[in-house]
Amino acid sequence: MRAEADSSKALGSYLRVGILVFLLVLINRGALAQSAAGPPAQSGVIVLGSQTNPPPDILDGTLSGLGDEEEDDSPKSSWFRFPTFLQPWLDFKQDVLLQQYGFLIGGSEGILGQDYSDSLTGQHDSVGQKFTLNVGQQLLWKGTPQALWIEMVVEDRGPVGTDFAPLQAGLQTGSSTATAPTWGDFNLGVTQLYLRQSLFDNHFQYTVGKLFAPNYVNPYPFFDDNRQYLNQIFTTSVTIPVPLRGFGAVAALFPTDFGFYAKGGIYTVYSEDTGFTADSFFNKPQYFTHLELGWSGTAGNGTPIQARGPMDANNFSLTLWNKDAEQNGPPAAHGVAFNANYLIQDNVMVFGRGGWSEGWQLDRNLSAGVGWRPPVQFSDLFGIGAGWAQPANPALRDQYIFEAFYRFQLTTQLAVTPDVQWILHPALNPNTGSLWVASLRARIAF
Repeated sequence: MRAEADSSKALGSYLRVGILVFLLVLINRGALAQSAAGPPAQSGVIVLGSQTNPPPDILDGTLSGLGDEEEDDSPKSSWFRFPTFLQPWLDFKQDVLLQQYGFLIGGSEGILGQDYSDSLTGQHDSVGQKFTLNVGQQLLWKGTPQALWIEMVVEDRGPVGTDFAPLQAGLQTGSSTATAPTWGDFNLGVTQLYLRQSLFDNHFQYTVGKLFAPNYVNPYPFFDDNRQYLNQIFTTSVTIPVPLRGFGAVAALFPTDFGFYAKGGIYTVYSEDTGFTADSFFNKPQYFTHLELGWSGTAGNGTPIQARGPMDANNFSLTLWNKDAEQNGPPAAHGVAFNANYLIQDNVMVFGRGGWSEGWQLDRNLSAGVGWRPPVQFSDLFGIGAGWAQPANPALRDQYIFEAFYRFQLTTQLAVTPDVQWILHPALNPNTGSLWVASLRARIAF
């Protein structure tokens, strides 16, 4: 039975890769005929991820449904500027399904390959795939700012032709921070299902249901490893043991129009990739809670709560958090984290982040970096960053991480990103002074 299950899963992975290849061929069929087409018309100020002035949403989307789709469907520059053969579908889902019926649908397929210079298990390479389908429906007050949304994300992840997915293989190098934190291994299922609404002219926003908690806990614009940095030191805060996917609720309040806000949330600590976990939330009183106080550059503009961090051009915030002890699991922990990201030019963003914790495996961290978008190829993105993580166990070494990537938006639907990580003094591999991780990521949206 185990062999049959493994064979079935492998077949499903290869089918998804086949679909990806088919879509790539379909999209690029018009290259020779259309390659002379010029760049899309530009209006307003070109900023990080937006062509509007003033830009309500900048940089990339999020790891939740609506934010993910908003980014995928936004105007794009591309190296090969020819119409995509998916354009009729893209127009239909925007102009008919979303505008007329309040129905959102779209998705993506990603492939990530990583090569490791050292590994504790002798596994020096890994290939993984990630399928995502986003579905949403406006239930009440359709077409208005206070529309009540129900959103669902369906995902499937796993290795392709290698023993381990990049998440597991990266941890086996001895790095204390994952080299690709969301590129794990689980079967097709519902990973997010929640209600979301903005009220009182966007001064109050809430969401409740099965949530991907890292969307809400100390997020910032570069946290999406589908599109940007890959190492965990630059995505989620490594000093925060945030549950990944489980039932919870979050609310944000903007008492004024000057950008000050407060955001709080509560989630069950019993996370499950594809289980709903509502029973755990109500029957097992162990929770992860957080309170964020800060100043936002997108206050009151309608940006959904799950997208506040990823779309916040200018954000300065402090996050307080607490995690209850799990039954027969990790002990209680608490801590504080901060974030500062700022647009110093229309297409250059700098960031600095850090955290302190008590009771977690990593108790100190700092990271800083910069993102730059070329003026013409504004959908491309270059990022470079440096980070430090200190293990709670004094017998382990402090670890330093350096990463650089360049995301090429080859077509309007296809992006390819080479990435390199240098991990100095990997905390869990005392037999090596440093290790290199070379990565190549491809992602197609539909």
